[in-house]
This record gives sequence, C-alpha cells and structure tokens, in this order.
Amino acid sequence: MRFRFITLLIIFGFPLLHGCKNVSKDIVTVQGSFANLPDTRLYLYQILPASKPLIDSVNTDTKGNFSISFPVKNSACFSFRRNAEDEITLVILPGEHILLKGNGISLLDSYIVTGSANSALYADYSHFTTANLNKVDSLSRIFADSRNRSDFQEIKTGLDSAYLQIFNHQKEKVISFVTKHPNSLASLLVISSDFGPNPLLSDHSNPDLFLQLDSTLIRSFPENSLVTTFHLRMLDFKAEMGDMELHDKLLKPGMPAPEISLPDAMGENTKLSSLKGKLTLIYFWSSWDAKSRQANMNLTSLYSRHHDKGFEIFAVSIDSDTDLWKKAFRLDKAYWIQVNDAKGLGSDYSKTYGVRALPRMILVGKDGKIIFNNADFGELEGLVKNNL
Repeated sequence: MRFRFITLLIIFGFPLLHGCKNVSKDIVTVQGSFANLPDTRLYLYQILPASKPLIDSVNTDTKGNFSISFPVKNSACFSFRRNAEDEITLVILPGEHILLKGNGISLLDSYIVTGSANSALYADYSHFTTANLNKVDSLSRIFADSRNRSDFQEIKTGLDSAYLQIFNHQKEKVISFVTKHPNSLASLLVISSDFGPNPLLSDHSNPDLFLQLDSTLIRSFPENSLVTTFHLRMLDFKAEMGDMELHDKLLKPGMPAPEISLPDAMGENTKLSSLKGKLTLIYFWSSWDAKSRQANMNLTSLYSRHHDKGFEIFAVSIDSDTDLWKKAFRLDKAYWIQVNDAKGLGSDYSKTYGVRALPRMILVGKDGKIIFNNADFGELEGLVKNNL
C-alpha cells in the first residue's frame, strides 16, 4: 500500500505541484519598513493610460513594517502611496519579491528599493528630480524675498538663468536615462515626465528618441497598455511628420510667409501681413516654456537696438491660459507685438509653421517673404543686421 501511495503521489501530485508553481510565479510581494510611519494605511494603485485604479491597501504595524502580495501577469507600473503628495512609483515584473525601506517623514525623498531592477532605476531618477525641484524651491524663496529690493531685476535675471541651468540638467538626465535603458518600462515614465509644470521632452523636440523607445518597447511589452497607447501615439506622430515635411516646403527662404491673424492682449485681431515693409521675426513661445522665457530676455536687448531701424517681433503665444500669457510677457518686459493662439500646438498656425519645439523663430523680410526658417538666437543678430 505504501508503494502504491507513493506512486500515486508521483503520478498525480507532480502536475498539482507544477500547477501551483505556475500560479505563484505571477505573485509579486512587496515588503517594507518605513521608520516614523506606525499604524498607517498605504494604498496600491496601478498606473494605466487614462486611470489609476486602486488595487489593494495594507496597514503598517507599530514599527512601520508591512507586507502585501498581488498578482502581476505582465510587466506593469504601480503607485504605492500614503497620500497624493508622497508616493513611490514601482515598475514591476511578474514574480518579483520587492523590499522597500524609507523614512515616513518623506517616503519620496528617502525610499530605497531592492528586488526590482526597473523600480530601482526609476528610484534613481525620482531622487534626482526631487533634488532639482528642491533647488527650484530655493530659487522661488529668493525671488519672493527680493521683490521689494532696488536690484530686483538683476536678481531675477540671475534666478532665471539658474532655473534654466537646472531645467536643462533635468532634460539631459531624461535623455541619458532613456538612451541607456530603452528596454525598461521606467523609460516610458521618464520620457513622459514633466518638471514641475513644464514639459521636459516631446516627440517634436526629440523625435528620434521617442521613436526608438517605441520600437524597442512594443517588441518587448506588446501586451502592456501603457506601451500600446504610446505606440498608437507614435503611429500618429509618424503620419504627422509626413505632413510636416509638406509644410516645411512652404517655409523655404523666398516663399511668402503664411498669414497669421490672432487676438492681442486687448482682444483685437492683429495680422502678420500688417507688418509688411518691416523686417519681422515671427516668434512662437509660451509662458510655461523655460527656453521661451530666456529668449524673451535675450530678444529684449535685440529689439531695443534695432526696432527704430525697422525691426519688429510678431510673438505668437500658444498658452491656453491667457492670464498667464499676459503676466509672463509683462514680467519679461517683452513689449513687442503679442498675440495669443489658445489652441496651442494643435492649432492650424502651429501646424502651418511647423512648431515642433519652443521657442520657434522665422525671420521674414520687408517684402513678406521668408529669409530664414528656424533661426536660433546666436544667428539672429547677424541676420537682423544684414537685412535691415
């Protein structure tokens, strides 16, 4: 009988054990220890393209320890949070056993993750971002404390320059991260991230980076909803790029500048064609774009030197919030022709002029024909002098 029992166990028990293994390999366990966070409810959300549903929750014990398990069939991204201001992003593969440590005073600033390589990659980016945002907060405090000083404008110029340096450093981090880790879902989160209210990268500003990431991720994670949504977006972008090539042909030097007619700060429509007879810089910008704000300061001196000689700036803001637009150009003392296109980058004017990144500058001659398409500030001084 004993021999028969062992035989039956081998015959029938092995498939049973094998089946259990198949089930358990999808289970992810997250264990953690958060100092200064006793008896606290923590919430687990899944990050999806258009929503963030609650998956589960867990309480820490009196010492801040916890453990939670949940199934993950395919690679996915999750948000593990105490509240909306203090959350940890996890990029999880099926079957991972993840360990979290941190200080409950600020989980975002202090957390360390092991057992999940992609989550650890994202943690590095998250800490880098938090450090830079803290630097920006310091600049904001200096700005607020200096508003009544006689040298405020000089201080503001220095603060703007410091912010731009931090912003560009953050942008370089994104490019480096995605370039080094194109096969990680963490890169999809990073390439789509903002810095405070400001976007860092876009498919228009860095098309090769976006398209390469799409190509890699769709092969590796074809069932992930974040990846498939990104892939559909890139398919639309490729079609849009084909349209842009046609628009670029309309913007070659010697071609007439397409008409623009938009409301100014008083709500009165102003036409680009009304400036015929003047050397005109068409300048697309936005209040939320750091490079545009820096360009405003640079253009102020150029404008003051050449305006009396027949140089004009026709600035098209793509801000949806007209109040922010008005405050920005007044604060920057950008007192040239200002109009607003509240439809933003999706407007017909932005598409006609191929606005893929900000700021965008097109120099138009006195005869209304394009002299230079997509000028940068370094080239602008010489172009203006040579064509007045």
